[in-house]
Amino acid sequence: MATLLQLVLDGPDRGGSLEMARQLADLVDAFELGPRLLRAEGPAFVNVLRGTVPDRPVACWAETEADAQALLEVGVEGLTVPASLSDEALSAIVFGCRQAGRRMLLDCSSVADPVAEQARFRRLKPDLVKIPVMVNLRGVMAGLRGLEIPVAFSAGWSVAQVPWLLLYRPVALIAG
Repeated sequence: MATLLQLVLDGPDRGGSLEMARQLADLVDAFELGPRLLRAEGPAFVNVLRGTVPDRPVACWAETEADAQALLEVGVEGLTVPASLSDEALSAIVFGCRQAGRRMLLDCSSVADPVAEQARFRRLKPDLVKIPVMVNLRGVMAGLRGLEIPVAFSAGWSVAQVPWLLLYRPVALIAG
Protein backbone atom coordinates (compact mmCIF):
# COMPACT_ATOMS: atom_id res chain seq x y z
CA MET A 1 0.00 0.00 0.00
CA ALA A 2 1.32 3.44 -0.91
CA THR A 3 1.92 6.01 1.80
CA LEU A 4 -0.57 8.85 1.66
CA LEU A 5 0.37 12.51 1.96
CA GLN A 6 -2.08 14.43 4.13
CA LEU A 7 -1.93 18.22 4.48
CA VAL A 8 -3.22 19.92 7.62
CA LEU A 9 -4.96 23.23 7.01
CA ASP A 10 -4.84 25.16 10.27
CA GLY A 11 -4.39 28.80 9.49
CA PRO A 12 -6.92 31.23 10.90
CA ASP A 13 -7.61 32.61 7.41
CA ARG A 14 -10.50 30.86 5.65
CA GLY A 15 -9.64 32.26 2.22
CA GLY A 16 -5.96 31.40 2.53
CA SER A 17 -6.77 27.84 3.62
CA LEU A 18 -9.14 27.33 0.69
CA GLU A 19 -6.63 28.78 -1.77
CA MET A 20 -3.88 26.52 -0.40
CA ALA A 21 -6.17 23.49 -0.74
CA ARG A 22 -7.06 24.48 -4.30
CA GLN A 23 -3.42 24.93 -5.32
CA LEU A 24 -2.13 21.75 -3.66
CA ALA A 25 -5.03 19.36 -4.31
CA ASP A 26 -3.19 17.56 -7.11
CA LEU A 27 -0.14 17.01 -4.88
CA VAL A 28 -1.76 15.59 -1.73
CA ASP A 29 -4.03 12.63 -1.07
CA ALA A 30 -6.13 14.11 1.75
CA PHE A 31 -6.70 17.23 3.83
CA GLU A 32 -7.13 17.64 7.55
CA LEU A 33 -8.75 20.64 9.21
CA GLY A 34 -6.75 21.61 12.28
CA PRO A 35 -8.04 22.95 15.60
CA ARG A 36 -7.51 26.69 14.93
CA LEU A 37 -9.35 26.61 11.63
CA LEU A 38 -12.17 24.51 13.07
CA ARG A 39 -12.56 26.85 16.06
CA ALA A 40 -12.75 29.81 13.69
CA GLU A 41 -15.05 28.24 11.09
CA GLY A 42 -16.89 25.35 12.77
CA PRO A 43 -17.82 21.92 11.40
CA ALA A 44 -19.73 23.41 8.46
CA PHE A 45 -16.36 24.36 6.96
CA VAL A 46 -15.92 20.68 6.04
CA ASN A 47 -18.54 21.12 3.32
CA VAL A 48 -16.93 24.38 2.14
CA LEU A 49 -13.61 22.56 1.74
CA ARG A 50 -15.33 19.68 -0.03
CA GLY A 51 -16.80 22.17 -2.48
CA THR A 52 -13.27 23.40 -3.21
CA VAL A 53 -11.56 19.99 -3.46
CA PRO A 54 -14.39 17.47 -3.96
CA ASP A 55 -12.14 14.57 -4.91
CA ARG A 56 -10.02 14.65 -1.71
CA PRO A 57 -10.98 13.08 1.64
CA VAL A 58 -11.29 15.44 4.60
CA ALA A 59 -10.27 14.53 8.13
CA CYS A 60 -10.60 16.80 11.14
CA TRP A 61 -9.04 17.40 14.51
CA ALA A 62 -11.48 16.72 17.37
CA GLU A 63 -10.59 17.81 20.90
CA THR A 64 -13.75 16.57 22.63
CA GLU A 65 -16.51 14.00 22.25
CA ALA A 66 -18.87 16.81 21.24
CA ASP A 67 -16.45 17.96 18.53
CA ALA A 68 -16.15 14.40 17.26
CA GLN A 69 -19.92 13.93 17.11
CA ALA A 70 -20.47 17.22 15.27
CA LEU A 71 -17.77 16.37 12.74
CA LEU A 72 -19.07 12.86 12.17
CA GLU A 73 -22.51 14.36 11.53
CA VAL A 74 -21.13 16.47 8.67
CA GLY A 75 -19.53 13.35 7.22
CA VAL A 76 -15.78 13.71 7.67
CA GLU A 77 -13.81 10.71 6.49
CA GLY A 78 -11.73 10.57 9.65
CA LEU A 79 -10.94 12.14 12.99
CA THR A 80 -7.60 12.93 14.59
CA VAL A 81 -7.92 12.86 18.37
CA PRO A 82 -5.33 13.67 21.06
CA ALA A 83 -4.16 10.62 23.03
CA SER A 84 -4.27 12.76 26.18
CA LEU A 85 -8.09 12.49 26.33
CA SER A 86 -9.54 10.16 28.95
CA ASP A 87 -10.10 6.51 28.12
CA GLU A 88 -13.83 7.11 28.47
CA ALA A 89 -13.81 9.93 25.93
CA LEU A 90 -11.56 8.04 23.51
CA SER A 91 -13.68 4.88 23.76
CA ALA A 92 -16.79 6.90 22.95
CA ILE A 93 -15.08 8.52 19.95
CA VAL A 94 -13.78 5.18 18.67
CA PHE A 95 -17.31 3.76 18.99
CA GLY A 96 -18.81 6.78 17.17
CA CYS A 97 -16.30 6.42 14.35
CA ARG A 98 -17.02 2.70 14.01
CA GLN A 99 -20.77 3.36 13.93
CA ALA A 100 -20.29 5.98 11.22
CA GLY A 101 -17.85 3.84 9.23
CA ARG A 102 -15.09 6.41 9.73
CA ARG A 103 -11.47 6.12 10.87
CA MET A 104 -9.93 7.47 14.05
CA LEU A 105 -6.29 8.47 14.23
CA LEU A 106 -4.89 8.71 17.76
CA ASP A 107 -2.38 11.57 17.93
CA CYS A 108 0.51 10.75 20.29
CA SER A 109 2.02 14.24 20.32
CA SER A 110 0.14 14.94 23.57
CA VAL A 111 1.69 12.02 25.49
CA ALA A 112 5.25 11.98 26.79
CA ASP A 113 6.06 8.36 25.94
CA PRO A 114 3.96 6.60 23.27
CA VAL A 115 5.58 3.24 24.09
CA ALA A 116 4.34 3.50 27.69
CA GLU A 117 0.81 3.80 26.29
CA GLN A 118 0.85 0.43 24.49
CA ALA A 119 -1.65 -1.31 26.78
CA ARG A 120 -3.99 1.64 26.45
CA PHE A 121 -3.72 1.63 22.66
CA ARG A 122 -4.49 -2.11 22.57
CA ARG A 123 -7.59 -1.54 24.70
CA LEU A 124 -8.83 1.46 22.69
CA LYS A 125 -8.11 -0.04 19.24
CA PRO A 126 -7.73 3.15 17.18
CA ASP A 127 -7.49 2.70 13.42
CA LEU A 128 -4.16 4.53 13.26
CA VAL A 129 -1.57 5.93 15.65
CA LYS A 130 0.06 9.24 14.71
CA ILE A 131 3.67 9.50 15.90
CA PRO A 132 5.49 12.85 15.93
CA VAL A 133 8.83 12.56 14.16
CA MET A 134 10.45 14.69 16.90
CA VAL A 135 10.45 11.72 19.32
CA ASN A 136 13.06 8.95 19.34
CA LEU A 137 11.34 7.43 16.34
CA ARG A 138 13.49 4.32 16.12
CA GLY A 139 12.86 3.48 19.78
CA VAL A 140 9.14 4.26 19.58
CA MET A 141 8.66 2.16 16.46
CA ALA A 142 10.54 -0.77 18.01
CA GLY A 143 8.41 -0.46 21.14
CA LEU A 144 5.12 -0.29 19.22
CA ARG A 145 5.93 -3.07 16.74
CA GLY A 146 3.74 -5.63 18.52
CA LEU A 147 0.67 -3.39 18.45
CA GLU A 148 -0.24 -4.15 14.85
CA ILE A 149 -1.88 -0.74 14.51
CA PRO A 150 -0.87 1.21 11.39
CA VAL A 151 1.12 4.40 11.98
CA ALA A 152 1.27 7.84 10.45
CA PHE A 153 4.11 10.31 10.99
CA SER A 154 3.72 14.02 11.66
CA ALA A 155 5.33 17.06 13.21
CA GLY A 156 8.25 18.58 11.50
CA TRP A 157 9.57 15.93 9.14
CA SER A 158 11.55 17.22 6.20
CA VAL A 159 11.67 16.08 2.59
CA ALA A 160 15.19 14.76 3.26
CA GLN A 161 13.77 12.41 5.93
CA VAL A 162 11.06 10.91 3.71
CA PRO A 163 13.10 7.95 2.38
CA TRP A 164 14.09 7.01 5.93
CA LEU A 165 10.51 7.42 7.23
CA LEU A 166 9.15 5.24 4.42
CA LEU A 167 11.27 2.34 5.70
CA TYR A 168 8.74 2.07 8.57
CA ARG A 169 5.88 1.74 6.05
CA PRO A 170 3.61 4.44 7.48
CA VAL A 171 0.04 4.70 6.23
CA ALA A 172 0.49 8.46 5.91
CA LEU A 173 2.90 11.36 6.20
CA ILE A 174 1.07 14.33 7.66
CA ALA A 175 2.37 17.81 6.89
CA GLY A 176 1.29 21.19 8.10
